[in-house]
Order: sequence, then structure tokens, then C-alpha cells
Amino acid sequence: MSRSARHQGPLTPRWVRGLLTGALMAFFSTSFVGCGLDYVFRNISPLHPTGWSFAFPILPSQQARLEADMKREDTDKVPILDPIPGEFAPASCLDPPSEEEVWDKVPKFKTGSPVFYETQRNNVRILIEKIGEKVDPCKVYPLAGPCQLVHCHYKCSVYFDESYWSDYPIPFNHRKARVEVVFIDKDHLRRCGGPATTFPQP
Repeated sequence: MSRSARHQGPLTPRWVRGLLTGALMAFFSTSFVGCGLDYVFRNISPLHPTGWSFAFPILPSQQARLEADMKREDTDKVPILDPIPGEFAPASCLDPPSEEEVWDKVPKFKTGSPVFYETQRNNVRILIEKIGEKVDPCKVYPLAGPCQLVHCHYKCSVYFDESYWSDYPIPFNHRKARVEVVFIDKDHLRRCGGPATTFPQP
């Protein structure tokens, strides 16, 4: 700041004026003018200094991973089934894995680089076989009470045709029949039935 007889400078320092101007512009831009975007997610982020939150784009791979994590949180729970009464009760393992669960267990592959080298899996056929079933004795499990742990073992054979081809520099196309074997264990808890009740004859 400089002052002379002919040109008197301002009495307020330059950094104070800049700070006040910036604060005033930020207040007006988030409150009154169009930069505030009143229609975009108002008050969705209370921890944000201005109370605003904006949507940021994410990659498709990130979205698929988030959806898979949310689905895993819903499915990764041990179900507790009711006891099965009677001597001729059905088998304990009546819920085989779905084709989606089996396909998720198959080792992934790289599709390659288009034009130079590509890979695909076609004509997928899935065969699910139950190879084992075991019921543990009744015991007390925390947060579940007296239950039996039922072990179900499945062998899943996945048959498919794996195709390789390239368009440059040497065009070629090759198809090979392959099979992948996946073993899946599906365990669940079953409540223990009470002792047999005998009713007196009238």
C-alpha cells in the first residue's frame, strides 16, 4: 500500500480485500445464482461445507463390483431352517447352486485385444451333481441356539466352446471344446427338533 499527496491509496490491505471478495462470491454462488444448482442433490451430504453434493461418473467395472458386493452382503448369510419332522423326511440338501453361482466360480479369462486377438466362450452347458451330504450332531451355536449344521457338497461341470480368432496380421479362427469342474459347498443350519411326544391313548 502506498500513499502520496496526489494519489491516496486505500486504507485496507490488499489481502483483506481479496479475502472478503472471495467469501462474498462464494456466498452468492452457492445461494442465489445459477451456480448453486438448487435441483442437484440438495442437502444429501450434511458433512460438506456448503451442504451441496454432486454426482460423479464411475466406470462400468466399478459399478459391477459395487453391485456384486451389495449382492454378496445379501446372500452371504447362513440360513436357519426349521426342523424336519417324521421318519421319512425329505433329503436335507434341496437347494443346489444356481447356474449364476457356478459361472462365477469358473476361472475368468482375458478377452484379448480386438482385431489382433480375441477370445470368447460360447455354448455353455452346466451339469450339477450332489456328491455328498452330512448332518452334524445337534449343538448350540451363538446367536442361533441349538441347531444342526448340514453340509451339502456339489460337483459342477461346465462345458463350453472356447473360440480364438485374429484378423491381423494373420487371420485365423480356432475353436476348442473345454470343460471346467467346480466344487461348491452349501452349508446351512437346521434347528434341532424336540423329543418325540407321545400322546396318551383315550
